[in-house]
Order: sequence, then C-alpha cells, then structure tokens
Amino acid sequence: MEAIVPDVSVLSSTQTSSFNRKGINLAKAEKAAKDFEAVFMSQMLKPMWEGVKTDGMFGGGVGEDTMRDLLLQEYGKSMVRNDQYGLSPALMDAMIRMQNQADGVQPGPTV
Repeated sequence: MEAIVPDVSVLSSTQTSSFNRKGINLAKAEKAAKDFEAVFMSQMLKPMWEGVKTDGMFGGGVGEDTMRDLLLQEYGKSMVRNDQYGLSPALMDAMIRMQNQADGVQPGPTV
C-alpha cells in the first residue's frame, strides 16, 4: 500500500490535530475524495433521466445514451468544484482514519 505524505493546507486545524499525519499525502487524499464524490453525484443524478422520452427521428440510440452519461459526469464534477454538498471532507476524514489504522497509528483526541 502506498503511503500518503502530508500537505497540511488541505485540512482545518481541528482536523489536523485529530490525526497523526505521518506518511499521509493529504493532497492525494483530497483528490481521491473529490473524484469519488463526483462519481457518486453523477450516479445520484442518473435516475432523473430514466423517464425522459427522446425524439424518435433525431433522438435516442447508443449515441444519446453515451452523451447523457458524459453530461452527468460533468454535472457531478461541477457540483464538486462548487462545493455544494460537502461529501468529500467526510470521505477524506474516513480515508485518513483507515490509513492510520492500517499503519497502526492511534488517532489523537478529537476536539
């Protein structure tokens, strides 16, 4: 398992005091959390389009399905860029805890 190296600017002071950041790359953890949040948001938006009817002559087919999936991916990325939902900080927090547990590091007291 690849160790992650610290970048303190990513977490707030209350979060950084909760963890022993030895060997944790917070920038990589933040990117992974944001990527996961974008995929999650895209999947949550997918059911909205299931009942939408397409125009018979110029709509539908494999091309439209592919473009719709790409559009939903971009919607998910946009939602993460605008920090509208805040799921990625919780994911990042969980990843850091799991990494620390795997490394045998005991978490500090929470504030």
